[in-house]
Formats: sequence, C-alpha cells, structure tokens
Amino acid sequence: MTRAIRAVTDGATESTPDSFSLYDAEEAVLTRTEAMLSGLSDVAGGVQALADAYRRGYREQRRLVRMSDRMQLDLQKANHCLAEQRRDLQALNAALSSEIEHRTRLEAELRRLADIDDLTGALARRRFMEVAAREWLRHGRSGAPVCILMLDLDRFKLLNDSFGHAAGDAALVSFVATCRASLRTLDFIGRTGGEEFAIVLSDTGLEAGFAFAERLREAVAATPVPTMDAAMRITVSIGVAQAEAGESLEAAMQRADASLYAAKDGGRNRVALRSGAPDAPGGATRR
Repeated sequence: MTRAIRAVTDGATESTPDSFSLYDAEEAVLTRTEAMLSGLSDVAGGVQALADAYRRGYREQRRLVRMSDRMQLDLQKANHCLAEQRRDLQALNAALSSEIEHRTRLEAELRRLADIDDLTGALARRRFMEVAAREWLRHGRSGAPVCILMLDLDRFKLLNDSFGHAAGDAALVSFVATCRASLRTLDFIGRTGGEEFAIVLSDTGLEAGFAFAERLREAVAATPVPTMDAAMRITVSIGVAQAEAGESLEAAMQRADASLYAAKDGGRNRVALRSGAPDAPGGATRR
C-alpha cells in the first residue's frame, strides 16, 4: 500500500501485475483458509460418519442387550414354570402311587372277600368250587380216592328266631372253627349257603370219610356256642359221597346232598351215605 500511494504521488499512471497486487497477503490467507476449511469439512464429515457409526453400533448393542435381558427374563420365567411343573408332576406321581397302592390293597381285599366267607372264614362258594374242581382233576388223573361231605346245621332258623341273628352268627363261627380244627392241610371247607357247608377230603375213601363225618358230628354236638346270655348247643346233619370214576364234581355233590336230606329225614344230627342213615361201616379208618 505504501508503494501504491508513493506511486500515485509520484505521478505514476499505470502499474503492472508483477509489481503491484491489492491485498496479496490477504488473498493468500483466504486461499489457505478456504483450503483448510475444505480439509476441515472432509475431516468433519469423517468424524460425523464415525460418530454416526458409533451411534448406530451403540443402538444395536443396546438393542441386543435389551433383547438378551428379555431372553434371560423369559428363561427365568420358563425355568420357574418348569420347576412348578416338576413339583406338580412329583405331587401327581406321589398321588398316583398312593392311588395305585390303595387300589392294590382294595383289589386284594375284594379278592379275599370273594374267596373267603367274611363271617366264618370258610371258602366262599365260588372259591370252594374252583378248589374242588382242581382236586377233582387231580383225582381223575391219579385215581386217588376223594370224598365230599355236605353239611347243614339243624334247626338253624329256629335258633335265629329264638336267640337272635347274633347268636346264629356265633353258631356258624363256632361250627366252622370246630370243622377246621378237625381238617388236615390238604382238606378244605366252603360255605355254600346260609347254614350249608361242604367239605372235600382228599385221598380219603368212603369208609374213612364216613368215620370222619361221625367224629365231626360228635365234636359239633359237644362244643358249646358262647352267646351273650348262655352257652347253647348245636347239631349238624352230614351227607357223604365218594367220587366215582368219571363222575363230575357236581354229580358227586348231588349224591352227597341227597345223603344229607336222608340224614335230615332220619331225625337230624346224623351222618348218611347215599340213602338212609346206616350205621358206620365197621372198622372204618380215615386215610
């Protein structure tokens, strides 16, 4: 500027570009500044892009963390639900085991009730017929003798009417106890009706069966039945039949039953064979 003023003062009418430029330094600064600003813009753009990338990464990471938290919460809920289900299942299994055990005991009790007369302890009719049928098959294969006895307490209805049903029950219990005390382990007794009973004597012929029936009749008559008021006496009539070759169990029971009615008709408290009430065969022994 000093030179320009001096040139004007000296009367210079024209200057050349090489010798004079207005605000050369300022122009250079501005140029450099623009270049720097241009570079800064590039840097700022890069920084902004980097910041945007970091921001997107942070948001994605936060989303994944939140998703992981939700998954962890859902997993905890699922584990809690599984634990409750496991406890419920264990309780259900325990209840089921208890129910199975109860049903097993109940079935066993029902089988026992079906097999055993609850009052007297003798075999129930159905069970007696099953056991007797097996014995009949054994008899058919081996030819071993077998006797069947049909027994009926005398004047049982009169006993019930006179002393009451409790006394009648006591008489039945006492009678079966006397019978079982006389039976061997291979023999068995069943209750076929109210006061009617049947006995199968294995490996026993007719004479021995008759002798056993007589001893049993005497034992029943000699055994007092305790009641609430006083001891009473009971008697029994017995029909005896021996299984014949090829004869069915039912047929033998019918013959023994016919002998029983013959004993009843003969005056009760008797043992009868087939018909009438004959004297016991001499020298009969039970095998």
